[in-house]
Amino acid sequence: MVLGAPAVSMAIDFYSEAEVKPDEGKRVKIGVDVPLRFLAKSNRASRVTDSQGFLQPLRIAAQATLDYIDRSAKGIDVNVDCEIPIAAGLGSSASTTVAIISAVSKSLGVELGRKEIFKLAFIPERFLHGKPSGVDQATCIYGGTIQFTRPSSVRPVQVNNDPLLLLCDTGIHHQTGRLVGSVVRKSRTDKEHFRDYLARAREISKGVSRALKAGDSEDLGFLMSENHELLRKIGVSHPKLDKLVTAAKRAGALGAKLTGAGGGGCIVAVCSNRKSRDKIARILSRDGGTPYRISRDLRGVDAHFT
Repeated sequence: MVLGAPAVSMAIDFYSEAEVKPDEGKRVKIGVDVPLRFLAKSNRASRVTDSQGFLQPLRIAAQATLDYIDRSAKGIDVNVDCEIPIAAGLGSSASTTVAIISAVSKSLGVELGRKEIFKLAFIPERFLHGKPSGVDQATCIYGGTIQFTRPSSVRPVQVNNDPLLLLCDTGIHHQTGRLVGSVVRKSRTDKEHFRDYLARAREISKGVSRALKAGDSEDLGFLMSENHELLRKIGVSHPKLDKLVTAAKRAGALGAKLTGAGGGGCIVAVCSNRKSRDKIARILSRDGGTPYRISRDLRGVDAHFT
């Protein structure tokens, strides 16, 4: 999403899970199981408990939920199992905070509605990103595919035949707030071009919705590639993102683009069939990326007792 232009966003089958247990004290304890390969070049897993910068937004999510349901004096122990690459344009922070909000309220016998979870999720996201659009939270909460213009305008997008998708991580991490800030500054100094960029972004968003509804993967791929070029001109791409997008298309992808705020993180490519997807994955891996075969999630946020 760029400066208010509508975004089409799809939930995928990467998840964060939160488990909440009562704690005898009155503190909010947070621990996170994150595969270290998402933070560094390692395949081991680790429970992160000592990084205040990493854990603070999660603690804010839990405390905001306790305050909202009037249980602020309760002590809880929250553990999050996150399988989403961190700072990679995949909404890992939104996913973990949404999971925590839902799990904390459910553990105390309160069933929050999706709009309530959405509102609460803005609190930790503002701590992290300054002025988040809300598209990541909405995608995690509602699942499926949505068109997002603003928090009060979230609507489902009909999909006829799910596109075959391949995700690839550059391994370069970024900070969304800084990237958004640079785009805002650039928009103020290059107003004429940005008006054109935003007008085209709106048209691309409408076209993507039409392509998904028609089940037209070729048109979807073309529009995704056009969107990537637009984002490159705006200044949120990265040489490695451009390299992987080009490599994916040369290997047979119908189209590809960066995900999230850009500046690193991941690309997503549309593939014509599974054999082609496997070939593209091998080539992207050779070019230094980490590919993932992904599919659409339809459930959104879900909470239950274990």
